[in-house]
Amino acid sequence: MKAVMLASVMAALSFCGVASAQEYNLRFSTSQVNPNEPIVKAMKLYAERVGERSEGRIAITVMTGDQLGAQKKVNEMVMSGANLLSATDYGQLGQFEPDMSILAGPYVYPSLEASNKLFSSDVYKELSAKLEAQGIKILMPNGLFGYRHIIANKAIRTPADLAGVTIRVPSSPIMMATFATYGARPTELPWGDVYNGLQSGVVDAAEGPFGSIAGSKLNETRKVISKTGHQAMFTAWVASAQFFNGLPEDLQKIMTEEGQKIAIDLTKMTLETDDVYAKQLADAGVDIISDVDIPAFVEASKAAYGKVPNLTPGMFERIQDAMK
Repeated sequence: MKAVMLASVMAALSFCGVASAQEYNLRFSTSQVNPNEPIVKAMKLYAERVGERSEGRIAITVMTGDQLGAQKKVNEMVMSGANLLSATDYGQLGQFEPDMSILAGPYVYPSLEASNKLFSSDVYKELSAKLEAQGIKILMPNGLFGYRHIIANKAIRTPADLAGVTIRVPSSPIMMATFATYGARPTELPWGDVYNGLQSGVVDAAEGPFGSIAGSKLNETRKVISKTGHQAMFTAWVASAQFFNGLPEDLQKIMTEEGQKIAIDLTKMTLETDDVYAKQLADAGVDIISDVDIPAFVEASKAAYGKVPNLTPGMFERIQDAMK
């Protein structure tokens, strides 16, 4: 009888030990491929930091190159409760909460300092809460992914130069509206398909940060990059709200605190490498066009915000006010 009782106690202790050492395994998805790109480095650094602080209770595996599917598909899986993290952006999140599209809009941020005000504002908290209510929890809100420019077979100095140009854009309502406003023919393609799309002529042009253009070797298909800087793109790293809310509080704290820290690190890395990638592209024979008529693009962009479906009236103005 004593032996049976001892065995029961040992079994209970063993169970408790397993429970306390519970490991949560997460796959972390990104479209980017190049391991030297700041976002991939930041994702791996985040995984290391969370693993260390959680003493192995959270294990994160970084999956590059859309291995788990295009961003929209991955974000839908996140929303449905999958044990995934997604390195996405506000244009993509605008498919679930339309007002988020504004945060990925053309020339929306007066400066990085102004954007910091927005991401700590009540209006941002309000938008994040709406997204979370739909099942998507933002862990890292504002790591700078880069300033987006246009790569084509000709210089793009004014919006008129885009008339009739078929250009690849992300699966983002605001980017579709933006380039339609410029007179282009925006076409959605997953990032992993952009190289082939340019090479085969499915699209004439594409847009993205210097790092992504270089990392995906788009310069092998087109030799002119025009510095439009039409979007300051911030990546948002998201998890399933259902998964996150089921974590112990100490692990929730680790994931959100490390998310805030890595946002600063990623922004710094992006700014430090932007000129490096531009030089790398120029050295590879790409013509970098700097004399772009930015005021003309800014003026033409204003109409885009009125073309995104289901935006809350006055939300654009509230976002602008939060940055003053």
